[in-house]
Amino acid sequence: MISTITSLFAGAQTSTRRITALKHILLPAILSFTLAAPYASAACGGKNLARGSAGMPNAIHAETLFAAPNEPGDHGPVTIVGLWNVTFTSGGQVVDVAFDAWHSDQTEVLNDFTPPAEGNVCLGAWEQTGAHTYRLKHPSWSFDADGNLLGTVVIGETVKVGADGNTFTGSYTYDIYDTSGNFLEEFTGTVKGTRIHP
Repeated sequence: MISTITSLFAGAQTSTRRITALKHILLPAILSFTLAAPYASAACGGKNLARGSAGMPNAIHAETLFAAPNEPGDHGPVTIVGLWNVTFTSGGQVVDVAFDAWHSDQTEVLNDFTPPAEGNVCLGAWEQTGAHTYRLKHPSWSFDADGNLLGTVVIGETVKVGADGNTFTGSYTYDIYDTSGNFLEEFTGTVKGTRIHP
């Protein structure tokens, strides 16, 4: 790709055809890199919820980019079902950002910021516990840096969807277990979601 761009650029001054070709190659490439950059890496809480992560994508930008308010009279029922941009915070610091799909069959799929090799997609199950209030249990595997199984992590959430149906807030727990199922440690924090509209 670099050599193609270099050769096109070298002759661009002498050929209108090459300038046009350069625009057709560079513009889409620059746009795709620019748009993809904040979202290039996406673990199911993984190490992030316990320790935080460097290079966290800008959660506010993601919310602004993907969320749109419901129009008056177009609310439908207030429910957790749908796709959300979710931010996990602990100790005042954003520790994870994810896209989170809550399904009507009471299952959930989280795709978060950590690299795919660390397991950036995992599953959960939820139930409604009150008016606009939901509880999620989200188990996942835990590995060391060499890919050896350390045990499991169970993320629990209790969230409440706002009256407009476009946001939710709540708390999470992050419980770590060894391979024998012995409890090791718990981390806690808050979670906030903004609905992603089609």
